[in-house]
Amino acid sequence: MTTTPVATAPRTTASLTTTPMTTALSQGLTLAWRSLIPLRNSPGQLAGLLFQPVFMIVIFVYLFGGAAGGDRAGAVAYMLPGVLVQVALMATITTGMNLATDIGNGVFDRFRTLPIARSAPLMGRILADLLTLVITVAVSLAVGYAVGFRVTTGPLGVLAGVGLVLLMAMALSWGSAWIGLVAKSVSSMQGMATAVLLPLTFGSSAFVPATDMPGWLVWWMDLNPVSHLAAALRGLLGGGLRAADVWITLGWTAGLLALFAPLALRAYTRKVR
Repeated sequence: MTTTPVATAPRTTASLTTTPMTTALSQGLTLAWRSLIPLRNSPGQLAGLLFQPVFMIVIFVYLFGGAAGGDRAGAVAYMLPGVLVQVALMATITTGMNLATDIGNGVFDRFRTLPIARSAPLMGRILADLLTLVITVAVSLAVGYAVGFRVTTGPLGVLAGVGLVLLMAMALSWGSAWIGLVAKSVSSMQGMATAVLLPLTFGSSAFVPATDMPGWLVWWMDLNPVSHLAAALRGLLGGGLRAADVWITLGWTAGLLALFAPLALRAYTRKVR
């Protein structure tokens, strides 16, 4: 008696196992959630996340507002995008600080014993900090609205502006991660990252127009990527956008990612080897 062979369904792409990149991303999102859970039990950290934009806007708009147009309405319109950019970029320091803390506490040694992608903890840390940055940006916009800032370009302008800020912040987060991985301690990491970011943020036209500065400083402001990011955000939220500012910002973002992402991954691999 002969048996009829059972036909088997052809293998399709959907039935194949997930790719390593998809697995690493999924595990990175899981670890990002793990990094966000402690915020519920850390009211001080959560308060800093929420109130930092308030302090920055009050300081720059009300104390230094006379440098940008002479009236509060003009100061708010000019300075709030700059404050939003500064808050977002300075927040990237926490990526390196948290990585340095986790390494010092042996957290990554425990991750190394788990059956997860080697890059998942690093990806999770950066994703978690980007998610908290979204909250910071939302609070900044809400506070700006409370002090008189108004968006004149519509929801698409807001989404494009926030997306541009987050892209630059993500690129700098990789740089912060690299510094955190090569620094000897959390304090040294914070000092090195601050020494890099302060000249970028305060040495830009985010708060004061470059025309009011001496010639040598105008040259630096024109070269500074933060100046172009603040100008692009100002145009996307309030009108008068120059396409060159957007393209220059995107170019700097791509360059920073191409430089720091491989450096951070190499330093991370050496740490967990």
